Amino acid sequence: MALRRPHRKSRHGCMECKRRRVKCDEARPTCSNCQKRHSECEYGSSTSLLWANEEPSTRVPSRASGSDSGLQGDPSPGSPGSDSFGLLGRLSGDSSTAAAPPAALNLHDLELMMQWCNATFHTLSRDERTDAVWRNAVPEEGLSHPFLMHGILALSSLHLARTVPEPSRRAAHLNRAVVHQNQALALFRELLGDINEGNSKAMFAFASIVVVYSFGFPHTPDVQDPWACVDDLYQVLVLTRGIQQVIRSPADLLRDGTFAPILQFDDKPAPLPENATTAIRHLYEANEACRARDPQHETDAYTVTIDNIAEMLSWVYGGTTSTVIAGRWAIKLPPRFLDLLREREPLALVMVAYYGVLLQQLKHRWCFDEWCLRVAKAVWAILDDQWRPLIHWAMTEILGEDYIE
Repeated sequence: MALRRPHRKSRHGCMECKRRRVKCDEARPTCSNCQKRHSECEYGSSTSLLWANEEPSTRVPSRASGSDSGLQGDPSPGSPGSDSFGLLGRLSGDSSTAAAPPAALNLHDLELMMQWCNATFHTLSRDERTDAVWRNAVPEEGLSHPFLMHGILALSSLHLARTVPEPSRRAAHLNRAVVHQNQALALFRELLGDINEGNSKAMFAFASIVVVYSFGFPHTPDVQDPWACVDDLYQVLVLTRGIQQVIRSPADLLRDGTFAPILQFDDKPAPLPENATTAIRHLYEANEACRARDPQHETDAYTVTIDNIAEMLSWVYGGTTSTVIAGRWAIKLPPRFLDLLREREPLALVMVAYYGVLLQQLKHRWCFDEWCLRVAKAVWAILDDQWRPLIHWAMTEILGEDYIE
């Protein structure tokens, strides 16, 4: 590669002729005097310089058939730009390092991270204060904790699987979600016995992601067996309560750091409307009536569950529409209630119908959109005429006044 001047005469000739004080014919690239003396011919910088090869060469066609980019592979020796790229390589450092083949970009994972930063983080965020935590701080923690990064990618892929219009893409995204989630859970389980200040943020974030993932994972409705929906919900509630222990421990370590906004609730509960208050009163009355008929009735477990429903409804009517409502109800359930639900007790199913009202308030979020309808229809199909009046208010809230088909 040489620095070639535009083809016009220099006012003073080459530097060598000037030094020897002889007339220069300014021939390019080497004047006749320097050619005779076998000297290096150099011109001054009074004119602009152009990058050019010393010898013309034929352009080497692209290796790729039909490609006109000319940039595939390394430039061959003598081709336009080969010396320039060689210079860039030398400026980049050690030539052996520069020549090493780069790792291929995982475009699927890059797509999922873009999905997280553009949309999926909103699923867990409550407001502008928590947006920055979920969008920026959580992925930053994922760089140091692979289980969290896999969880982020899993939820993003699941989000795409639930929202993209093309069926073929849905299947591909769902498969990637399962792969990432399995990897995340395998790494996560190894750390359950060692939650500390260093991994507390990642553990807390991943626990929250798992809850959303469990709600968002698609379940095929079995119209022939309404218990299939109830069993699905039971599994989600058990999982949500299980990670309560994971959340409780690191939460104490997060109150003064970058994750603090997640733990700070400014939302206010509101009084229940009259029809909701009446419906809750009927639940308490039914619980007492069951105790009067059966001394073995689990009155206390049901009382705590009804209290929990009333509290969560007050938050909903106060304007809270974040995913925390669904998780908090499950976490605050008495353990015995889940046993009663598994045993298919009718009053436990009534409580599940009321939980459907909470899920109704979250149906604008992709991970909850079908739950309220599935739960309401399943419970209505299971209960008989003795119990159905207790869920009239819940059914109306979810399906409207004409809910009975």
